[in-house]
Amino acid sequence: MAMADEHWLNRYGNGYYAWKLADQNGRRSLERPIGLLETSFDTDGRYFGGRADITALLSVRVKHRLGKEAFRRRITLAWANLRLRHVMLMSRTLFDEESRQRRFVVDVHDNMEEALDDVLQSVVWVDDYYEEVDAIEMYRHALSVGRIVDPQKCLSKLHVLPLVGSPDGSFELRFLIVMAHQISDGLSSYNWFSDFLRILNLSEEELESEITTGMQEEAIKSKLPPAQEDLYPRVASTKARQRWFWAITHVLRYLRKPTLQSFPNPLKRAHRLHQPTTFPPTFSKIFEYDPALAPPLTSNILNAALSPAASARMMSLCRSIHVSIGAGCFALAGLAMMAIYEERFPHIPDAQRLPFASGFPLNPRAFFGWNTPADSCMLAFSEGIVMPFLPSELPVEGRFKLVAAHANRELKMYQKRAKGKGGEDGGRERGAWEPHDLRRLLANAYLNAIERSDSRLPKELKWGVTPHGSLAPPASQFRATCGVSSIGRTAQWLATGTYSLDIVGDGKEDKDFAADVLDFKQGVRARDEEFLVGTSTDAEGRVRFGVSYDESAICEEWVGRWRDVVEGLMEGGERQAMAKI
Repeated sequence: MAMADEHWLNRYGNGYYAWKLADQNGRRSLERPIGLLETSFDTDGRYFGGRADITALLSVRVKHRLGKEAFRRRITLAWANLRLRHVMLMSRTLFDEESRQRRFVVDVHDNMEEALDDVLQSVVWVDDYYEEVDAIEMYRHALSVGRIVDPQKCLSKLHVLPLVGSPDGSFELRFLIVMAHQISDGLSSYNWFSDFLRILNLSEEELESEITTGMQEEAIKSKLPPAQEDLYPRVASTKARQRWFWAITHVLRYLRKPTLQSFPNPLKRAHRLHQPTTFPPTFSKIFEYDPALAPPLTSNILNAALSPAASARMMSLCRSIHVSIGAGCFALAGLAMMAIYEERFPHIPDAQRLPFASGFPLNPRAFFGWNTPADSCMLAFSEGIVMPFLPSELPVEGRFKLVAAHANRELKMYQKRAKGKGGEDGGRERGAWEPHDLRRLLANAYLNAIERSDSRLPKELKWGVTPHGSLAPPASQFRATCGVSSIGRTAQWLATGTYSLDIVGDGKEDKDFAADVLDFKQGVRARDEEFLVGTSTDAEGRVRFGVSYDESAICEEWVGRWRDVVEGLMEGGERQAMAKI
């Protein structure tokens, strides 16, 4: 069946994306079509030089008594085990000529050595090329060079950086990991690398045992994640009501009121750079620096952290008004933008200043009752949070409380859970037309995904359906000032001190390898004009911000200024004065 001949509802909660066993030239594999949301990210990476790909830097402290080859085998076994436990890490894509669709493929290997040979195709031992590397510099380059993953081979790639010795006999081991966004999101990657730390601390015998079990066909089948569109619940209890639901959904999209206009990102350059930044070919033995293969813009990252005292003050203010820490993080990001908006454009009277608006991604798993740990890319997108502009001459605590309370109310609208079997609300349709009702939210997410994926695909690969008929929704004029998301408390996944290195020694009962986490950071290759703020709290209770942004459109110096302001908002004395609040 040609794609254009399909009904546009065929892919909504209908098992369309089921995994199936296939045979490719005698090799067994498990395959399924790439979902609508996944297709939008696949298109970003495939046609725009790796745009939206996730780049992570994991640093661990290790002690070991292994030779070079044994050390490499241990890392290879650990990575192979992780891929078998979280199979999207070992997936690749192929184009199916008959259906004119791309598919995920997970290969089933016949023996361990075959599985390890496949793993090694996606592992780079950096010390084969460089004795020493600056990990942050390499991370920075990895965001803007030619695409690092080859989707026809594997949608993830592991770079093992040279060990850095310490006086106590331990080493810092750093991993640079690149993943196509269609296989992972922020929650999944934290879940995966928490598991990676556990796996690294297994003995070689335990690793081999887990791999032998995990590579079996039935074991792989049990770990295959569905496309989120297959999990969407029924929208109504009868066919007639389903038809009415979709008809009214189209009408409401057609009639929707535009979101309030917000002030643009004040960190933007006066004029966008016409060409991406040219990097020196520092890592040319590993990365591709050909401008023809690079993404169309330069991506950069920024990390900021509140001091322990400032973090404690912010959390105390959140508790005093009964709002979440996530809402407090949204408020801080917004207040910092407001302060710089004032600083860069002092001539605008306060009464004429526009509000701050934040777009943010939603974790939709709870919306359709999918309560297993995050193991693939599942996202929905909100209509954003709009916060009133508040001038910096007002007391910072009052501003923070007002904006945090506002953000908390908005966020709670989306923090709902599916009810009834399969996410259906017991067959009751009441409330389906509330703006934040789960059925309406997921229905809009599905329709938006159809439009978004078709808008980015080449003409010959477009689905070509028009669900709305003559009721085309108005083009959205909403442009968020920036994007903000909250991952929560990262210690639930990664916390220093979880694993002891003292178990490594020369005794018969001692282990020969142990690892404990030092640091983890991740970012994405940005799209045009993006400034994406990821917020979290660490094991010490410090509030942290990780930003991925389009440096071709956004000024690095003003980004540094934003960091100073956001770090200073909850401080007193000189830092508060410096931040002009």
